[in-house]
Amino acid sequence: MEVPTITIHGDAGHMQHDGSLAHLHLKLSRGGGTMLTDDRDVLDVLKFELDFIEKGGYGRSVRTPWQPTSIFQDSLTCLNFGNPNRSHPCDECLLMALVPPERCWEKVPCHHIPLTPEGETIHHLEHNETRAVMEEVVKNWLRRMIKILEDARAEQARP
Repeated sequence: MEVPTITIHGDAGHMQHDGSLAHLHLKLSRGGGTMLTDDRDVLDVLKFELDFIEKGGYGRSVRTPWQPTSIFQDSLTCLNFGNPNRSHPCDECLLMALVPPERCWEKVPCHHIPLTPEGETIHHLEHNETRAVMEEVVKNWLRRMIKILEDARAEQARP
């Protein structure tokens, strides 16, 4: 399975698959000329996700209150949200561009996106931190990514 690549420009103080980027450019074409079927704007998706978390969106589900909610999967960020058949493979999602290539085969690849310079992921945080800590790390990562994308777009818009 091939995934979109991320082209990163920046200094060594910024991450490349570790939680912060100096400049992020999502290249959505894949080998063989195919394109991601997820044509949503990555900046809009990340902004929505941040707003969703900040408003307590990952509280207990009304449908399944006995189960914990899953970051990304239990929000509109996920192509399969509300779809019990999970008819969209993860490799169609724009978040796959942020998953390290060696983690694309995971059951929930987006849970392996590095969120911090230390490489912490949702998968790691689920097993090692409280829910509150995990959500705070995700919110901080989202804020950094949004800023990076907004700055990059502003730079591109300059004549």
